[in-house]
Amino acid sequence: MDISPAFQYRADHLRSFLQGDTLYRDLIERTLDVLRCEIEFLDDALNILLEAQRLQMIHDAGLQQNGGFFAYYTSQALGGWHQQKSPPVSQELVDSLAAKIYNMRSGEPDYGLLQIGENVRSVAESIVRRLIENGDRFDILFSEPVFQACLMNEADPEGIKTLAERYLQVWAPVTRRMLVVPGMPSIVPPDIDESKETLYKELTRSVRERVSSGEIHFTLTCIPTEADAHFDGIPYEAYLKLYFEMCDQPWDAIDKAHRQLIAKLDAGKQLRFTNADGTDLSMSIDGMTFANSLIARNVPGSEVFSAPVKNSVNGRIVAKGVFSPTKSEGKRIENIFFRFQDGKIIEYKADVGQDALRNMIETDEGSCYLGEIGIGTNPHLKRHVANGLLVEKIGGSFHVALGAAYTMTEYVGQKVRLDNGNRSLIHWDITTMLYGKQGCIYLDGEKIMEDGIFLDPALEVLNHGWAALPRESRPEYWQNYDFANRTY
Repeated sequence: MDISPAFQYRADHLRSFLQGDTLYRDLIERTLDVLRCEIEFLDDALNILLEAQRLQMIHDAGLQQNGGFFAYYTSQALGGWHQQKSPPVSQELVDSLAAKIYNMRSGEPDYGLLQIGENVRSVAESIVRRLIENGDRFDILFSEPVFQACLMNEADPEGIKTLAERYLQVWAPVTRRMLVVPGMPSIVPPDIDESKETLYKELTRSVRERVSSGEIHFTLTCIPTEADAHFDGIPYEAYLKLYFEMCDQPWDAIDKAHRQLIAKLDAGKQLRFTNADGTDLSMSIDGMTFANSLIARNVPGSEVFSAPVKNSVNGRIVAKGVFSPTKSEGKRIENIFFRFQDGKIIEYKADVGQDALRNMIETDEGSCYLGEIGIGTNPHLKRHVANGLLVEKIGGSFHVALGAAYTMTEYVGQKVRLDNGNRSLIHWDITTMLYGKQGCIYLDGEKIMEDGIFLDPALEVLNHGWAALPRESRPEYWQNYDFANRTY
């Protein structure tokens, strides 16, 4: 299949497995026969690439003669690409989102990696068409949490090491990452054996470090699913409408407001957050600087973020709402409480999901310190949701990340200082509402936000989005939008 050199490598790798004993011989030969052909339809190409990745991972994990896993694999428990769903929206919206995620640079020697989750079929295919039409060098990784968890639980440590080595080989040439995944999974994956998961993460740490340092430029989105809608009590169609409207904000005006807010934050030394739920958190930001995050990396944006001085965080966070931790997709945590002393979490609890919360905080030494402080500024979302990407963007909120700090020194062309020295295998964002919670932000003792609303008139677009612009400047659907009285 002459789309990208990466796929020839996949074919060569599969062919090598035929030299040994394998239960998958017929499946490999069938896959190779298809890969040799010129495939007419894009969905057929993605279907056979998904099959090739699965077969490759099984052999790398050393499970090629494991009868139990073979029975699982051939039981039709795993659907093909053709069974994947697409977000139920127009092709125009799909292509608009794909254009935001596509981040390859014309004339540059870039190598792209497209990571695809379940049920994002139309968006993924739109991005792949762009990659092919522009003659880009790229590879594709399919994210399948259920299959991959089952695989890792069956593999021995040597198999885990080989899986990690192959993963590093895939990432070695990558300069641009495009990530399109769903929010909550349709099926909650089984827990991975903790020792195996830790080993794999340690062996692949360098990939995360390349991403967090900015060596690999990334653009990502996390599309709400029916599970998200159920989790948050929002009708699915309304949730998707909210998501796509969050992607369509007055970015030029928000960019200008961000620059003004960042100039003020960068000149400050002490931040304090309070709300009516009991949050009262203080930290030093002396010497740190804030990054201007619009939609160059996260779709939808927006936020400004940095990191606190590591040992300076004191006080408490009371974060009301439902959370789903990154280590345990689909697990539910409700209403989180943290107490910090000299940067470290010394007390924590959750009304629901205490064990899942403990697993996150006790991951390693750095997971009970903060690697990020962010202020959400997307003016179109004003309520807490579980979707990890959307929730940190809420206008009138702040979030902290437990775990690793970003090590990049440049963010979208601007020099930044985001690294407070904290290192961890996790980076988990936890959002606390200020809007509707009498929430305030103080900078060096001066109140800059009250009840989730910035007080500086120059930041009005961060409070009200399109409603802050003249009517004739708004998109057509926004001309008569009743923002104040919307349901979601």
